Amino acid sequence: MLITSIRSVFPGRSLCLKSGSSTYANYLNIAGRSGNASSRPLNAAYSGLLDRRFFSVLNKEGEEKEKTRVEGLTKYEKEMELRELDKKIAILNTTRGINTGELYTMTGKVKALARDYGTGYMAWYFTVWTSSAFMIYGAIKFGNVDVMTMIAKVDGWTGYDISSKVDPTLGTIGVTVVANEMLEPLRLPFVIMTTKPVVEFFYPKRY
Repeated sequence: MLITSIRSVFPGRSLCLKSGSSTYANYLNIAGRSGNASSRPLNAAYSGLLDRRFFSVLNKEGEEKEKTRVEGLTKYEKEMELRELDKKIAILNTTRGINTGELYTMTGKVKALARDYGTGYMAWYFTVWTSSAFMIYGAIKFGNVDVMTMIAKVDGWTGYDISSKVDPTLGTIGVTVVANEMLEPLRLPFVIMTTKPVVEFFYPKRY
């Protein structure tokens, strides 16, 4: 059915699909003739995924014109143009954040960091999360904290019987994870304040 949809996107072209050592030639013609009514809505859905409106704000003519213009630029000219575009996008995103008020909310700041720094933001957050988890685990182990006694107290409050079913090592890991998650109200603001300088230290912006 997907092949039938591809056929509708590339009319008049001879396509050939290979699977292992077998070659399926003229399959598109066969699929086109044998399609039944129940498969047509799905075919239309696949075709819809390829609709350019979902991934481009330019019409076809505008996109082709821009491609032709870019192809005529030198490598240096492309680099300088990309820097200027990145600068304008950053200004527009900031202006939009001011207009919507998202720039002044915690959720908006997280969204902005994820948008602007992507993988760098996620890597830094994971680094901070892991570091705090290791510090808590080390404090429990080297501080001789009796984790099982803590879990037994929680059992007394909740009515569960977890302490008798949990291995001490797993209990220590569990307490570490819970304590680490309790630090989130402190960790998230720290990550928000430090993501920009940390990421840009390793990957400086080009504008």
